[in-house]
Amino acid sequence: MRHLAIFIGDAIDKILRGEKTVEVRFSISKISPYEYVMKDDEIYLKQSGGLVIGKAKVDNVLYYENLDGETIGKIRREYANELCVDDGFWKLRSKSKYVTLIFLKNPERFLAPLRFSKHDRRPWVVLKDDKILKK
Repeated sequence: MRHLAIFIGDAIDKILRGEKTVEVRFSISKISPYEYVMKDDEIYLKQSGGLVIGKAKVDNVLYYENLDGETIGKIRREYANELCVDDGFWKLRSKSKYVTLIFLKNPERFLAPLRFSKHDRRPWVVLKDDKILKK
């Protein structure tokens, strides 16, 4: 399966340089990528308001539900280096109930960025066969 992940800041560059090897998506309800992304799926990396500049493969995925402060703290301690996020990130996720931890491999920067017409605020899109990325 293919996915389109939307990023802000320099997260994509960190993924493409191999510094950020785990992507995390928190939510209050069961929304994608929770239980949608799987090992060997392909994730296209799109800058918010910009182009798709690369992709990565999914090496492994962990899902947690019914999160509490203790579980979020454990995730933070165990994966802080691989996630490359700041303290403010954790404060904003403190009320989350679900989390998807996505372990990434084989990041690849595209020589020519791709366009994807997206006009909503979803930070994650499960791509169907009829959705095409364009040069």
